[in-house]
Amino acid sequence: MNPIVVCRLPNHVGDCCMTLPSLRLLEASGFTPYLVGKRFAEDLMLGMGWRFDPIEGHVSEDLQRLHYLSQQLHNPLGLLFPNSFGSALQFRLAGIRAAGFPTDGRFLLLDQKVSEPEKNIHEVERFFAATLGAIKAWGKEPAFTEPPKDLGLKLITRHTAGAKNLIEKYGIPQKFALIAPIARGVHHGKIKHWTHINCVVKPLRELGIEPIVLPSPDEAEDAKVACPDAKHLPPTNLGTYAALCKEAQLVIANDSGISHVAAAVGARQITLVGVTDPKRTGPWNPNAIVLGEENRWPTEEEVIQTITKVIAK
Repeated sequence: MNPIVVCRLPNHVGDCCMTLPSLRLLEASGFTPYLVGKRFAEDLMLGMGWRFDPIEGHVSEDLQRLHYLSQQLHNPLGLLFPNSFGSALQFRLAGIRAAGFPTDGRFLLLDQKVSEPEKNIHEVERFFAATLGAIKAWGKEPAFTEPPKDLGLKLITRHTAGAKNLIEKYGIPQKFALIAPIARGVHHGKIKHWTHINCVVKPLRELGIEPIVLPSPDEAEDAKVACPDAKHLPPTNLGTYAALCKEAQLVIANDSGISHVAAAVGARQITLVGVTDPKRTGPWNPNAIVLGEENRWPTEEEVIQTITKVIAK
């Protein structure tokens, strides 16, 4: 039986997507990944076939769940993708022998300490470096030493059927674009979404592409304000959203979770940046186009011209 590795996923959608090459490396190298993380990740990762147990953010309950998992799996190995002290402490108290970067003062809590890579690398490469170092520390030979060019998310029939059902239910035309107008939070005190997103709606329709918005429940009102002229649909789960990304002619998103969901299925996408560094957090997708750069948002003309070129291909 392959050694089991309990993998603590990051707390954000995009970061979870960016761990996929690392999880695939674990599996290809003769390990069995068991995932723990926020509940949204369960549906997103369902097609990968790995066991998932939720972390709810309640310290005592999460610790009990991890302790039970440790006993059930007979003291498994652990891999920490987050850099936090708390994640390392929970694994230590639960009896899971964790590997990870010795960040945030958690040096003594780790069973295997992986040397940190250089700082200015992509997050996919950073997660991959942690996994590569852990595999070597466990005395195994890694199946490959460079992250693949694609994230490689697999979808299940339920997700693809859910996407087709939404298309039929809401009369979505065969040619449509998904627009994700909101990126939550701030980066160095600056909002993370392009405030001119509504300008793409009219040009898309002129190209025969219906612009669709399916925001998360807590972004629905902000999305209507940001992009009022697009067709807005009720929220759906991440797996179905990923399937819709695959069906869409184009996905237009900020540097946000949705950009990485689109990248995970290899969708044709345009990602808009203006405050974050795409070299670190841009979509890991050979089909992606990134407009803008750190501290410079793209212009409306630049975005519309790029959409026209992409659709014409």
